[in-house]
Amino acid sequence: MNIKVTDEVDHKSYDRVVELLVEYNISQTEKNADEINKPIEIIVRDDKGEIIGGLYGRSIWGTLEIKTFVVKAQNRNKGIGKKIILEAEKEAKKRNCRFISLDTFSFQAPKFYERLGFEKVGTETDFPKGFDKYYYRKNI
Repeated sequence: MNIKVTDEVDHKSYDRVVELLVEYNISQTEKNADEINKPIEIIVRDDKGEIIGGLYGRSIWGTLEIKTFVVKAQNRNKGIGKKIILEAEKEAKKRNCRFISLDTFSFQAPKFYERLGFEKVGTETDFPKGFDKYYYRKNI
């Protein structure tokens, strides 16, 4: 056996590790094979075509999982974030998802998500140091 530790990702190795995980997950979730499992991208551009916000994630096993979501600082508090989340929710419903899930840090936007109906389902304290990481879920 040979174990290698590095801070440089070998994409071929990464792809193989993901493939192994997917194979295992499929073997354990065969009853969910009819769920819509695919990525989602929502991009907002200003009048000049510049990206001012966006969301990335995926639907998997009946949940839309938000992985990355941001609105450019100078464009916040204008309803853009809410519109993005509502678009994600519409798409989640089209994909027959029952939930939307995400995580956020205490210095990001937990109150924003709570106002949109997300419920905190977990907390990881002191991550990063001096802050907390929150896990949210919304029934749709």
